[in-house]
Amino acid sequence: MNKYFDLHFNRNVVIIYPGEFYVSSGPELISTVLGSCVSIVLYDPIAAVGGMNHYMLAKDTSAVPDKNDRLLGRFGEYAMEMLISSLEKRGAVLSRCIAKVFGGGNIFNSTTSDGKDLVGESNIKFAFDFLRQHNIEVRSSDTGGILPRKIFFDPTNYKVFVKLIDNKNSEESKIEESKERKQIEYLAELNRLSKEKKKKE
Repeated sequence: MNKYFDLHFNRNVVIIYPGEFYVSSGPELISTVLGSCVSIVLYDPIAAVGGMNHYMLAKDTSAVPDKNDRLLGRFGEYAMEMLISSLEKRGAVLSRCIAKVFGGGNIFNSTTSDGKDLVGESNIKFAFDFLRQHNIEVRSSDTGGILPRKIFFDPTNYKVFVKLIDNKNSEESKIEESKERKQIEYLAELNRLSKEKKKKE
């Protein structure tokens, strides 16, 4: 997590990275860059508090997840638990919350045999399935495609500003894609090793 003053918005901006989340009533903005990752924004209009997470993979397939593991927030199922818990501590009520969903782009051009995106599509599906199961209204979304996104969430009015990083040759795009690919490969390898260990036991 990092914070800086943005001259364009004339506000402080809190940047969250994969596995992180942030909850606020403002006036700072919450921002992140998404490739195949997904961010879910939740906002309670009565408590006037909102938050956003950033997860890399939908679910953790390890045999026995360690609840103290700092990597857990990189999985959607835990990222949502953490975000909701923090919002409720600030007075939010889940049944009043509304949501927005972003990311899940196929920036690695990785597909299954039937042409579906391996990571992005799974992350998007998890987001909408989770929100539907918890009866949370999705007010808007911007998902899929092949380009990374930079998003800014304003907790004071629930607005989200989306900027597509439209030049695949740009340094920002290359750096984010490289980071995301390495981290996703690392998480996938941890899950694979955990499964093998479970089989041997």
